[in-house]
Amino acid sequence: MNFLQPKGATYDVRKLPPERKQSAVLSMFDGLKPGQTFVVVLDFDPDKLRRQFGAFFAGEHIWVCLRPGPPEWLIEIGRPRPAQ
Repeated sequence: MNFLQPKGATYDVRKLPPERKQSAVLSMFDGLKPGQTFVVVLDFDPDKLRRQFGAFFAGEHIWVCLRPGPPEWLIEIGRPRPAQ
């Protein structure tokens, strides 16, 4: 995949209430421009969240597990640049 400068941010959602964690990650993704990425720190198995990204953003996102859990997962999420 083709990326510009990454967003350079790491978001730790572990201290958010459980019902807000997944929506917070989706909101962070909404704020990305093509070519940007962010890293999120999770304290829950991200499989359901990964499936949501696949359903909502098929072909419009990248998902890279940088550190598999438990107890915590580091996931890099981004928007690919359009092909030229």
